[in-house]
Amino acid sequence: MERRSRCGALIRYIPHMRARLWIAIVWCCGCASWLPAPEPMRAVDVEIPGPRARCLMVFLPGGGNRAESFVQHGFVDEVLAHHYSIDMVAADATLGYYARGVVTERLALDVIIRRARRGYSEVWLVGPSLGGLGTLLYSRQRPSREVNGVFALAPFLGSDRAVFQQIELAGGLHQWQAPARSEPTASDYTWELWRWLQAVTAGREPGPDLYLAYGRSDRLADEDALLADALPRTHVFVGDGGHDWTTWRMLFHEFLDRGPLRQHCGTIEAKAPVQRP
Repeated sequence: MERRSRCGALIRYIPHMRARLWIAIVWCCGCASWLPAPEPMRAVDVEIPGPRARCLMVFLPGGGNRAESFVQHGFVDEVLAHHYSIDMVAADATLGYYARGVVTERLALDVIIRRARRGYSEVWLVGPSLGGLGTLLYSRQRPSREVNGVFALAPFLGSDRAVFQQIELAGGLHQWQAPARSEPTASDYTWELWRWLQAVTAGREPGPDLYLAYGRSDRLADEDALLADALPRTHVFVGDGGHDWTTWRMLFHEFLDRGPLRQHCGTIEAKAPVQRP
């Protein structure tokens, strides 16, 4: 009961913590096995009416957020306002799935594969913070299968600062001497994540069309900038603001305006969407 109480207090405080700090505390306090990760993973669908949409957009929430956060903070409205031929689903991929190392498995089985069978031309993953990490972990685990594109918003890119320091000292991601490929674990994934990012951005391994965004005052901006330097300039969106939903919505709006979705997904006549829990 004492551990349950301590873990409950931690979960309530997670949205206010720095990402590296709450990841470390979850493991040190032994909360990983207690954090909920229901099966199947819950998701909230928003489907446009009429013929099947050309694209599917999958939202992954940040730490301390839920699937409904994308409706509450205007992300769904932003997509609808652009009249793109895109159905949306927000996965309730909460911290417990990451802590147990099952986030990619549950996303695949419970959310993405069953919807991809509807015959979408493209599937795009979108996530801020921890959700941004999730978009990359999933794309690494399942290259060239279900996901065509990723828009990672201020992604949390690992807790091992030695990786970031090595990349900086090497002069950038493409100059870095990456380690050999390995299988990441829930508590040790930073090295393999960055090895994969190097391989994908250099075209040595398959991966999605990768787009990145972050605020200049974001607490993760230094790490995200290391990835930004390895991407085409047209794939990076940087604006004023910090690690918050106001900044993320502004950057998401810019991505919808200037990114590839109009060309890839097309537009439709505006109609009221259908939301399915």
